[in-house]
Amino acid sequence: MKAFFSTLAAACLAVSAAEYGADQLKLVGTAAVNDGVLVLDGKGYAAIPGTESVNIVSPGATFACSVNPRFDVQKKESEKLDSYFSKNNAPFTICRWAPQISSRVYNNRTRKYVIERCNFQPKAGVWTHLAFVFEPVPDKTDAWIMRFFVNGKLKHEKTVENLSPAVGRGPVEVGKGWAGPWTFTGKMADFSVDQKVLTADEIAVLFARSRAARK
Repeated sequence: MKAFFSTLAAACLAVSAAEYGADQLKLVGTAAVNDGVLVLDGKGYAAIPGTESVNIVSPGATFACSVNPRFDVQKKESEKLDSYFSKNNAPFTICRWAPQISSRVYNNRTRKYVIERCNFQPKAGVWTHLAFVFEPVPDKTDAWIMRFFVNGKLKHEKTVENLSPAVGRGPVEVGKGWAGPWTFTGKMADFSVDQKVLTADEIAVLFARSRAARK
């Protein structure tokens, strides 16, 4: 009962986030929307109009959504990767690779990818809310704090230095990775994309009103 009222109270709080419903997405290929949920079969994806300027640069960025994957990790090789977010023309991807959720950011300084991993795997057939925060370190050039949240709770945090992220003007895409056959198979919903750092409390609010919290 206590947990119920805590969730209810959190859901009533205001959160400063740019949230998008599935009906606001631009569907590509076989992507479809069913009862407010984006349905993907690994051959389609969607773009979020109006997010062309969003990038992992100052003042930071936050990407969040609920995922309900179809496949478990131990299946065929082609099913071992689920892409959540990418940019149309920038080398950037947030995904699950094997048993880990991860972010891949291209470093203009070193000309290599910075890959940050967290040992967590969303379960097949179950809604899970994920949030990825990229925060520049104040008064420190090319240093970033990367935070991964699972169901409203901080799961992973790391400071990365010497990172000069590549940027681009293409829209944020969901269910598709950058420059390759990186896709998602399953359902996605509760999209939030911000050119700012959301706090832990704000992310907890996003989770509280997401499909993942309705178990």
